[in-house]
Amino acid sequence: MNDYCKVMVIDDEFIMRQGMRHLLDWEKEGFQIVAEASNGQEGMELIEEYHPHIILADIVMPVIDGMEFSRLVHQKYPDIQIVILSSYDKFEYVKSTLLNGVADYILKPTLNPTELLKVLKKVASRIPGMVLKSSNEINYEKLMERYLIGFETELDTRLFEDYFKDSCFRLFGTNLKQLFASDKAFLRKTEEKLEEFFIEYDNDFTVLKLMINKEYLLFIINYKLSKDSVLKELLDKQANEIAKTHDKIHYVLSNSFHKITEVKEKFENEFQILAESFFYHEDKAILLYEDIDIQNKLERFDFTMYSSYLNTEQYNEAIGILLAYMEDAIAVQFDSYKLKNLAKNLIYNMIITLEQTYNDVDKLRQEYFFKIDDTFYVSEFIDVFHEFIEKLKEIIQDKPSSHNVRIQEIMNYILEHSSEDLDLAEVAKAFNFNYYYLSSYFNSHIKEGFSDYLNKIRVDKACTMLKQSRQSIADISEEVGYTDQSYFSRVFKKITGYTPSAYRRRYHL
Repeated sequence: MNDYCKVMVIDDEFIMRQGMRHLLDWEKEGFQIVAEASNGQEGMELIEEYHPHIILADIVMPVIDGMEFSRLVHQKYPDIQIVILSSYDKFEYVKSTLLNGVADYILKPTLNPTELLKVLKKVASRIPGMVLKSSNEINYEKLMERYLIGFETELDTRLFEDYFKDSCFRLFGTNLKQLFASDKAFLRKTEEKLEEFFIEYDNDFTVLKLMINKEYLLFIINYKLSKDSVLKELLDKQANEIAKTHDKIHYVLSNSFHKITEVKEKFENEFQILAESFFYHEDKAILLYEDIDIQNKLERFDFTMYSSYLNTEQYNEAIGILLAYMEDAIAVQFDSYKLKNLAKNLIYNMIITLEQTYNDVDKLRQEYFFKIDDTFYVSEFIDVFHEFIEKLKEIIQDKPSSHNVRIQEIMNYILEHSSEDLDLAEVAKAFNFNYYYLSSYFNSHIKEGFSDYLNKIRVDKACTMLKQSRQSIADISEEVGYTDQSYFSRVFKKITGYTPSAYRRRYHL
């Protein structure tokens, strides 16, 4: 055999699959990862397409676990060698899989390049006719991919001296996973078109094509400075041509840079940001970093005030600050992922206050969470968000209000505790009200501030006691809530027009 020994990795943890992919220089050792799957069922479907020689499979997987998977593969594909990946606590379980044709096992906690290679070579030796093909060629794609996703902290630029010979670089590509996760045929067709394009201009540009984390299709383009404007024009034309075949495909182009050591900074701070920015630029087939102004600066949402409005059933006020904040977020082109999560969080907090009177709270939440996640452009997001607001207004209109009951409870509380050292902050805390809202409520509904209202209650009690008892004024003052008798007398006269002693003489029966 002259081809590589083909390997498939099956694990439900993406980070584990990525770690396996970058644990070895696979081609150099004669192996090649041809496919990845997240569960046993998906793995069974990919076997027919990729015909792996060896499968590395986790023992604990959803849908079809490692034990059942190894049994099915052994029955249907007896020539495929299976290596089970396991943690210590599943070791007894692993031993039983050896009866189902498993060739070997590796404990995840001890997994390292040496151990993995040792097991792979041992298993490959059992495959009839398998001769491992060793390659000493520099795999530029793998070297660059490992660097960009963080498996290498530094890039050995000496290895790229013969590959990139010109002075300028740009990054070009798109987020294919977001667009075509379920349309592999279109994804491959798009890749082929771009590959053909760059082949046509291979005398002008040197290109390194990468697929980063199976998500970003990335082309690192190296060219002469004199070709910069030509490159931009050609890429703009090509991007618009491809966009005609799909209304949601977009490409991004970084600023130019002059050292390959800058590639990671450009990838993280320009390419990836641009790849997520089409949420606000649905009319562009290609987006240049130099053409947009990404601010993403946004004041923190006043969640305290929002919660206060919800707790007091002031839904119109809550909706008002919610809409205003979303407008601000969209105006600064706030990160689309964060925007959607923020919207869902605030919607959830609003919906949850309705669950006592609205039966379909969970249904409402699921419906709009799904719709928000499914929006591709900001215009769609705005439509869904306003649709939710209108639905909410209909529900609120039919919702009986408990607001007056809550206020009455607060007034009763103040009456019962008026003789204590009471302040508005304590009352607000007791009822989970915003302090500033409660203060405003007193000013607008009680026609007096909290302190004046409390003084009025205390003086009313004092009046009754002055009329009906022989207690001293000092004792009455203390009993209704005043530790300073002279202050009590001043407050009493301000409200009644009499001093406490004059009031007693006038009204005592």
